[in-house]
Amino acid sequence: MLLLNPIFQDSMVLQRGKPIILAGVSSAAQKLSVLIAGREVVQGIEVFNDFAITIPPQEAMFDTELEISGTVDKISFKNVDIGEVWIAGGQSNMEYSFRKDEDYEKASEANDRHIRYFEVWKYAFDGEEKDGFKDSSGWGRWMDLRKENSADFSAVGVYFALKAKESLNVPIGVIGCSWGGTTASAWLDRAHLEEVPQLRPYTDEYNENLKKLKSLDKYIDLDFKGRKLLASPLAKKFDLGQKLSLIEKLQFVLAMPAMLRSSRTMGPRNTNRPCGLFETMVSKAQGCTARGVIWYQGESDDNKADIYHFLFSAVIKCWRDGFKDESLQFLFVQLAPFGKWYGISGKNYPILRREQEWVSKNVPGAYMASIMDSGDALDIHPKRKRPVGERLALLALGKVYGKDILCDPPEFKGGTVSSGQVRLEFANAPGGLVLKGEKLNALEALVDGKPVEHEAVIDNEAIVLKSKAFTDSSSIEARFAWTGYCEVNLYNASNLSAKPFLWKNR
Repeated sequence: MLLLNPIFQDSMVLQRGKPIILAGVSSAAQKLSVLIAGREVVQGIEVFNDFAITIPPQEAMFDTELEISGTVDKISFKNVDIGEVWIAGGQSNMEYSFRKDEDYEKASEANDRHIRYFEVWKYAFDGEEKDGFKDSSGWGRWMDLRKENSADFSAVGVYFALKAKESLNVPIGVIGCSWGGTTASAWLDRAHLEEVPQLRPYTDEYNENLKKLKSLDKYIDLDFKGRKLLASPLAKKFDLGQKLSLIEKLQFVLAMPAMLRSSRTMGPRNTNRPCGLFETMVSKAQGCTARGVIWYQGESDDNKADIYHFLFSAVIKCWRDGFKDESLQFLFVQLAPFGKWYGISGKNYPILRREQEWVSKNVPGAYMASIMDSGDALDIHPKRKRPVGERLALLALGKVYGKDILCDPPEFKGGTVSSGQVRLEFANAPGGLVLKGEKLNALEALVDGKPVEHEAVIDNEAIVLKSKAFTDSSSIEARFAWTGYCEVNLYNASNLSAKPFLWKNR
């Protein structure tokens, strides 16, 4: 019997312009050939047990057929597209379903048979699928962008694909591989996690937590029960903001302790155990070839914000090694503005955003999108995902596909003090910075550590700050968007919001 990785199905999208890897297993020794649109592209490769066939790079194609023909078995896949494949990874803001987006009613009319989505099976531990309590009807199969299919697609993935296809005019495939509330430590393997000494707290905390559990069996039951409740129709009804009856409200309150314990504790069935989701999800997607990854994550690592650049860099290295592709591109989202929500806050976000900035400057092939104008003070899940997906697509078009466009957000590059003024210079603002509104938001000026009144004026590619408190001998500091929540209204000509920065003259 000949079996391929389940990600290979009818209506799949394969990556153009790169060697295509077809991974599978053959129970019989045989020679395999591969045909695309009736043309033989691989001839007589001997296989037995696990195998990986490499197809030479192909041009973009629409609705073609791929056939694997062996001396014992034969498999055919229909309606296959060859175009651009991106993996949509991260936590809840990437997982955030299209139907919840504020533009869903209008955007969902954009039917396109050649934008296709695949959701990797969401299981937290091996064997969980046997329990069958989850609605997995939309998982593990390729679906095209039609209204009857797309409600539970990643909203960010949809907007990314729409804008990318509009420019590239080739099929776009998005592979969803995300899970809400997850730390990045769940998304890499143990070897990559343990080779970075600064990441020891993740494994140490997990191991210590296991020791403290009085009864592992009882914990496993509670952990599993909590996640089962989170996946229940009642929890889904609450999540959608639907009205609950008095009885349902009581049921929800009674269920909350188990739900909270499930999300806060760490056991062998927990979604956040170190390396767990790499083992159960990422490894399932590694049989395919992709152009890159779009990533929106970080909220669940804000308690260790100062080491996030070590963690995310390790994730990138792990995925590139796992996909056997050092050219795998990473386009990621700097955390959106956020205040407070259900007992959590964005107070550590400025540090985590700084760590994300470090990755964008120091890891080749990693680029960061700014959405500092697209947050919500009271919701960690902003409902406008169009700017997120489209700005990631803009980065892809400029950085990956070589389009001559302005795809980087305004970025602070230096400050000077002269004659009672502070001049803050920006990169990525050709033609000048753009202010939406009468007054610049989110900028704080300090002298000797104390906030001072100031005037901010846009001068082409710079901001000029004026204050009576400024002198050439003053210790001056400028903080822009350096809070959990803010409302940035500074842009460049591509309507990209400026990134946060912290500057001191000494």
